[in-house]
Formats: sequence, C-alpha cells, structure tokens
Amino acid sequence: MITCADIFWKNDTPYSTGFDDFYFNTEQSHEDSLYVYVNANQIPARISSKQKLLTIAETGFGTGLNFLLTAQQWLNKSSNRQQLHFISVEKQPLSHKDLKRALHQWKDFEPLSSKLLNQYPLACQGFHRLSFPDERITLTLIFGDALDSYKQLEASIDAWYLDGFSPSKNPDMWSPELFREIARLSKPGTTFSTFTSAGIVRRGLKAVGFEVKKQPGFGKKREMCLGTFIKNNAPQVDTKPWFSIPKPEQPTEVTIIGGGLSGCSSAYSLAQRGIKVRLIEKEQHLATAGSGNRQGALYAKLPVSPTKQGELHLTGFLHTVNLLKRKDPEQSFWSQCGVAQLATKENEKIRQQELIDNDHYPDSLVQHKSDIELSEISGSVVSSSGLFFPTAGWVSPVDFCRLLAAHPNISIEQHDITNIEQVDHLWNLTTINSKHLHCSHLIICNAELANQFKQTEHLPLKAIRGQVSITEDSADLPQLRTVVCGEGYISPAQGGKYCFGATFDLKGKQRDVTQYDHNRNLEKLKDALPEFHNALIGKNELLTGRTAFRCSTPDYMPVVGPAPIYSDFVETFGRLRKDKNWRFDGCTANHHPNLYLNTGHGSKGLITCPISAELLASMICNEPLPLPKTLIDAVNPARFIIKNLIRRAI
Repeated sequence: MITCADIFWKNDTPYSTGFDDFYFNTEQSHEDSLYVYVNANQIPARISSKQKLLTIAETGFGTGLNFLLTAQQWLNKSSNRQQLHFISVEKQPLSHKDLKRALHQWKDFEPLSSKLLNQYPLACQGFHRLSFPDERITLTLIFGDALDSYKQLEASIDAWYLDGFSPSKNPDMWSPELFREIARLSKPGTTFSTFTSAGIVRRGLKAVGFEVKKQPGFGKKREMCLGTFIKNNAPQVDTKPWFSIPKPEQPTEVTIIGGGLSGCSSAYSLAQRGIKVRLIEKEQHLATAGSGNRQGALYAKLPVSPTKQGELHLTGFLHTVNLLKRKDPEQSFWSQCGVAQLATKENEKIRQQELIDNDHYPDSLVQHKSDIELSEISGSVVSSSGLFFPTAGWVSPVDFCRLLAAHPNISIEQHDITNIEQVDHLWNLTTINSKHLHCSHLIICNAELANQFKQTEHLPLKAIRGQVSITEDSADLPQLRTVVCGEGYISPAQGGKYCFGATFDLKGKQRDVTQYDHNRNLEKLKDALPEFHNALIGKNELLTGRTAFRCSTPDYMPVVGPAPIYSDFVETFGRLRKDKNWRFDGCTANHHPNLYLNTGHGSKGLITCPISAELLASMICNEPLPLPKTLIDAVNPARFIIKNLIRRAI
C-alpha cells in the first residue's frame, strides 16, 4: 500500500521526517530548480526548436515544483503543434491537503496548479495519467518505488530530472539497477541533470552510457552533475517479442468502426491530439448496443489482493473519474454520489473483511460500513454491511458517448461495414451496400462483432446477454442518495426513473425484454434493498427495461492494441508448443499495418474504455504509454495466440 509522506511544516516549507530533509531550497526554490533541472537540460531551447513531442522524466515528484516550472516555460515558449509529456515517480506522495498547502504559496503557477490539485490521484499504487488539454501537457504520475515503476514504463525520454533526496539519505533512488532502467528509456542525445555530484551517481551513470560532467551548483552548492546519453552499455533483453508494439509516425487521420463507449473514447483521445477522426456507427445513433443503458455504476470491485484485472479496473476507474470531472464539472449526466457494495452473502462478508484487513487500498477509496451506516448513507434500509466507495457513483453511458464524440476533430458517419482489406497501404472498407471507404489507420471497436473480419476472426470474443429494469420514481419509493450494489445494482433516480439490474446470461439470445428477467432483477433488489423491493411488489406492469449484449473475453480482460497477423504469429512463435521459455532472440512480431483493436470490455466499459483509448492513442502516436508493461501485455490482442500455442491448442 502507498502511504502519504510524513512531513511537518517549517515556515511554510515541507520537511520529510522519513528522509530528514526539506523538499526544496527554502529561500530560492524557483531559481534553484530552474538552474539545476530546467536550464541544465536546455528545456527552453528545446521548446523553442519546435520539437513536436518533448518527454521529460523525473525521479521524485514531491510538491510538483519541477513540473510546474517546466510547464510555465512550456506555456511561454511552445506553439500549438507541440506536446509536452512529463513523467514522474513518487513512492511517498504528499497528501492532497499537504500539496494544496505547498502550492498555495506559489501564485504564479495558477491556474495550472489548481488543475493539478483537481486531478491529483488518491494514494493508490500505479500509473495515473493527468491531462491538461488546453495547455497541451500530459502528466503521468506513478506512485510506487522508482525502480519498480520505471521497469514498467514504455517511453522514449528526452531529458531526466534526477531529483530524489540525497544519495546518503535515500540510496534506493540512486542504485545501479535504476540507472540501467534510465539508460533503457533513453536514446542518443537524451540529457540528465541532478543537484548531486556524488561519486556513486557519476560512476553509475557513466557505467550505463552517459557522458557525465560537473558544473558549479546553485547558490551555496559547490557542484552538480549533468550529461548526455551516448550509448546503452546495459544488455537489452526482450523475452516476449510477441508483445512488442509497432512505433509508427503520428497519423493525420484515423477511422474507427463502432460508436459505443470504446469507439467514442478512442475517437476523443485521438481528437485531443489534433488527429481527424471518422467515427463509423451502423445504427442511426451512438451508443445503441451495450453502451446504451440509462445508467451504469461507476466503481471498481476490488480484489482482496492485487491482480492485473484489479489493477486495470482501479486505474481505469480513477482515470474515468478525472475525465468526467474535467469534461462535466457540473455533473449533468453523472454523479459522484458514492457506491455501497453490500455483502449479502456470508462468503462476501469474509472477502470484504479480508480486503480491509490486507490494507492495500486507502480509506479515501474504500471504507467498511455497517448496515446502519449504509442505510443512512443510501437513504433506504439495506440488508447488510458492506464497502463504501465515496468517490464512485453513476454515469449515463449514452450521454458520455455523445459528449466524447462532440469534438471538432470528430465526424460521425452511418455505415454497416462488412469487410476490410488493405490495398496499396490503405484500408478499404466495404459497406453492406457495397460502398467503399478508405483510410490509412483503422481501429475496430464494434464489441462482439470485432471478429467478423478475416484479420480478426481468431479473437475469442463472446456476447453475454443482460437486461435492466426501469421504473418511474414515485412518492412511495425511497429516495436513494447513492448507488447500491449487491448481486445487482440500482442507482439514484435520473430523469424521474430508477434503473436496476442486471441479468448476466451466458447463453441467452433473446433480444426482447422479458418478465422472467424483470423477476430476476427484483429478486436481486430484494436481497440488497428490501424496503425498496417491497414498495415495488405488485407493480410489475409498471416496469419497462432494456436488453443488450456485453462483449467479453475468456480472461475477462479487454483487447487493446495492434492487430496481429495470425498466420505469421503461429509460424514465428510455433516453438512455444515445445518450449514456453524459448526467448526467440531476433524474432519479429508481425502486425497488420495500422490496424488496431479496442474491444472486449464486458460490463466494465465505463472504467476500462477511456484508459484503453488513451493507451491506444499513445501507441498510435508513439507517445509514452499510460499503463505498466504488465497490463499492456495483459490486454494485448496477441495474447490468445500465444496462450493457445503454449497449450498446444493450435
């Protein structure tokens, strides 16, 4: 579990009790950081040179001073065609309260510091992507150990700010292992600077390929170090070449098939980067299939101990909340009203207690509450104790899709695409009416129909039927104040109607609403909210509903990334049938050029589609990726081919 920094304040300057040091020069903090990091790495000159993408990485986010100073230079000197990506790691982040106090004294950073505070993550381990679209700035803030964090990063860094506490007080930040990761993420011409001139730092950076020199330090500091990456002296080993990602040039236009949460999120992430997007939906309106329910619960069901799926869901949840706060601060189509996850069965009570006891998650994310407490919070009598997520809530997926697609760089067209084929470096799309469309880059986002094409027919996608029930709000119904989840879920009323459900039918094909499924939803409601259920007894004729099919995968993880060429993968990596540990040195993973997938989100699309879209857009634009390598591999479309080779299923 990530713990916030233990600090005390001395004349409005934060002091780390753990590392026995101040966070910055108390007298000349701005001038110090500008001299040691911004100017030593020639950041102003790089911005003025019109470098399209400038990527800076830092060890030790602290108060965010280096980030804000760099952003200030960026805003003064950059053009509209440039993008800044800042990456920083922090093992013991400041609490939101302490960060607010630190930033309050620096008025010259407004309004960016307020936007930073508004998006500042909960103290949850992992990658957190913060976006500042008006400023053309992206901040990837990683909470965790520096070495572990940078091992998981996929990026190409232009400049390093090595700004941990001093080597004598924080030796883990200056280890040979970390220097090797810094070298892995660097390229010829990458620069670094640091306040320290300690021999362990100079020797460590030289050993991995940096040319290192000393220069006078700032103020009373006698010397500091800076330098340039010449060559990588550390061995480069990729034991899983099948998960490699193509590194293309950023396109000017992209076509997307599918107008649900996945397609609209992907379109938005690309449009934000200045890319023209043609969004193709076969129906007359967006979000008519699995993304078409009135309301969806916005929360992540956390595992007792961390898992890849749990990490993706938590990261995605935090990302979606920040996106919604930024795009709809008035909460016109969503509500951060909290979510109560009830333990309606004994095994769930045991699981929830283990989750709390394991202490992997902060109280700001999840809290254990009694049935009395949850009844007070929700506005209706609940059947059991449970977990409460104060920053969670509900979203209207349809309105969310419409908002994301309402971007000047996005155009929407209605077509039913039946075939795709690459001809002369372009993708030729054939409609059901034999019309032909052309594009250079194509993303397939049409849920379970994503494997209808020859290039993707190997994907093991499955459709899972679900039905929600809808009833009018009335005076005899409790007025719910928060989302309540048990075996099903119900949200506070939206537009005078309550929406609850949902069924989960692996074999169902029925597209009509059925009374049988209404009864199943009512039974789930009885287990969670008996008072609410009793008020609906005898009013079945007032229930309406909606059915849809979720698109899921065998491992219940989405499919996000470049589309592999199935036959080439089987031929190239066929030896996995005999030896799953074979390294395949020198082998290349072949993908269909400029063809990508974003599908298989199941019932978790609200929390997985936006972060997956950001991952895909970063891949397509060859930017730093917003998720750790383990998660990127876990959603890679090629994983099914590799698993089947190892199992000798193909």
